[in-house]
Amino acid sequence: MGHARKLTLSAVMIVLGAAVLIASPPARSQELDHTGGTLGPIAVISTRGTGGTVYVAVSPTPRSERRPVTRRPVTRTRPAARRTVTRRRVTRRPARPRPAPTKPAPKPAPEAPPGAALAPPAEVSPGAPSPAQTVAEGALFPVSGTHSFGGPENRFGAGRAGHLHEGQDILAAEGLPDVAPMAGTIITTGNQPGAAGWYVAEHTPDALDFFFAHCEAGSIAVHAGQSVTAGQELCLLGQTGDATGPHLHFEMWLGGWRAPGGHSIDPLPYLEAWDHGSGG
Repeated sequence: MGHARKLTLSAVMIVLGAAVLIASPPARSQELDHTGGTLGPIAVISTRGTGGTVYVAVSPTPRSERRPVTRRPVTRTRPAARRTVTRRRVTRRPARPRPAPTKPAPKPAPEAPPGAALAPPAEVSPGAPSPAQTVAEGALFPVSGTHSFGGPENRFGAGRAGHLHEGQDILAAEGLPDVAPMAGTIITTGNQPGAAGWYVAEHTPDALDFFFAHCEAGSIAVHAGQSVTAGQELCLLGQTGDATGPHLHFEMWLGGWRAPGGHSIDPLPYLEAWDHGSGG
């Protein structure tokens, strides 16, 4: 009986201790121990059969074993400012066509009054008949109408772009007849748009060749190989080709027109002689 009684009291004490633990759980999960340390985490034990929970403290961690907590300084960096790129819309306008540069039209050669005296004519080339001799043979002036010889720029030998003027200009109204000064044979006819324009070339028995340039378009009245008489119409005076105004560009050649060994001579002494009807 005494031994059973002791066992009953022991059981009652265990039950009461468990009830105390169950009735008063710790308020915090960690407590300070008597040395100033921190108790470990609370272990939770579930008791079966009683329906309660037992809280058991884990042994405290000595202060000497605690690792110091090092706080790293927190550096706050400001975010970089965003760069705002504004794109401009470029509208390309179509290029305007530039007008081609135009060359100013050359000034027309100043006209001299009819029959005006010019500089003394050059001497007659050796081997050529004299102006008086051609007049005696019935030579006529090559333009039928009022005319003039212009100025120095219209003379034989005047400077041109890349060459010299090989004839004498006779300024007159457009449409006047250009006639053969002497009888002869037509060498050729043709057209040089950038130079002489429409032209006629004639050969005479006196070994003189005549060249008539800047004829009016469609006005040539002769053909190559045709025989002509003095005063016969060849074409009409015009300004075709490289001409600044209506005029007859008249050339005289010795040794053949544009032939090897041939050369042009100054026609002014002959023109003046034919104009006045004497040997001058």
